[in-house]
Amino acid sequence: MTLSIVPIYLVVVFFFCFLLLRYASKNQLIDTAEQRKIFLLLVAFVVWSVSIALLALDNQHVALMSRVPLLWQAFVPVMIWVTAFVLSADLRSGLLKIAMHTPAQWFVLFQALRLGAIGGIVKGLNGDISSGYVFWIGIPDFLFGLSALVIGLLMLKREIKTSLLMVWNLIGFSLIFFPTFLIMGYWMSEPGFVFIFEYPMILAPGMLVPLLISMNLLHAWGLLQKTRGPLTHSLQS
Repeated sequence: MTLSIVPIYLVVVFFFCFLLLRYASKNQLIDTAEQRKIFLLLVAFVVWSVSIALLALDNQHVALMSRVPLLWQAFVPVMIWVTAFVLSADLRSGLLKIAMHTPAQWFVLFQALRLGAIGGIVKGLNGDISSGYVFWIGIPDFLFGLSALVIGLLMLKREIKTSLLMVWNLIGFSLIFFPTFLIMGYWMSEPGFVFIFEYPMILAPGMLVPLLISMNLLHAWGLLQKTRGPLTHSLQS
């Protein structure tokens, strides 16, 4: 089994998600129905994380590469939350309330976890990973994590413009999403790309990264709605 900090990072991310839920509930920002729906969504994510980890331990992801030539593991959690988001008004309103009323600095410093991309970069430099993915995606991701740390610390002393934070979050989303999925065929043809299907790395595209960039979108959405005023009736219907 390869030594990696990825599982620890995933646990920290889940802890932060449940902390957000606890904060919103304790401060009566969300009602019981909203809390329940968000909790169930997080539980579904935990179950999925355990499932892909077990498959990876049995090398099933590597075995499926020739038959399912896409990084399908990353799409499953996205489909889970998109489906839940579309079907549940309580989930939509609850997430928006969390995004609007949680201190912005929390969301910013949370993205500093992306500094962990340095691990893949170092492995690439050492020759432990031969895929260029760790450089083309890892370096921008690391730099974004560094910017999160800088911006988060600046927010202790000064106010950061809402528009700047929205653009920053969209950049954080785009740095991973577009270079990965627009040229997925290129990455899948790299012999060294198999590393991402092995345990524990599969946890990164399978759950960790979708959660990180989803937080970018959630925070940007909350900031946008704050500039427009209170929740609209349509979000609550």
